[in-house]
Amino acid sequence: MTMTSSRPEKPPTARDGDLWDALRRQEPEALGELFGRYAAAVHAYAVRHTGSYAYADDAVQAAFMTAWRHFGRSDPGPLRYDTALPWLLAIARNELRNTARARRRLTQFLLRQPAPLSHPDHAETVAARVDSEKHIRAVRAALSDLPAHERETVELVYWAELSIADAAVVLGVAEGTVKARLSRARRRLPALLEEHR
Repeated sequence: MTMTSSRPEKPPTARDGDLWDALRRQEPEALGELFGRYAAAVHAYAVRHTGSYAYADDAVQAAFMTAWRHFGRSDPGPLRYDTALPWLLAIARNELRNTARARRRLTQFLLRQPAPLSHPDHAETVAARVDSEKHIRAVRAALSDLPAHERETVELVYWAELSIADAAVVLGVAEGTVKARLSRARRRLPALLEEHR
């Protein structure tokens, strides 16, 4: 008599293209799988882009919700690349831009409001996050002196750790353009970092 295991075999890991096709069929589990694979990468990119863990948390949530709605509105066709990460980063990039505009509007609104009578004491903070955000802000200050297209290229290649090819997809430019932007940024950054120390 042959004994069979009562434990189910673990299914093989689906390729991004398979998950993409499942999303086209409106299967929410596929979005969960993509989230498990890429949420950390999107979050790391957003933290470095904004200098804030809180804004990055919001950006990750917004990016994956937008991705789900995207498939609900229209069929985008098959995945054109081996990985969905560049597509997710492009969505996150748009969400970050929208969030930055909303923050600017909120700041302008708050500046027009009368000052509160008392200020709450927020002495309880997480030191590691504060230090990390200070460091990121210092680096971002140096990057802010670069032209926007060079800054975005540096963020995608060095912070989000995309390949030249994937960064080109996110930015909608040729790979040679990405390489040229990185070369110019590398020449300028040492002097800019020195100015912001």
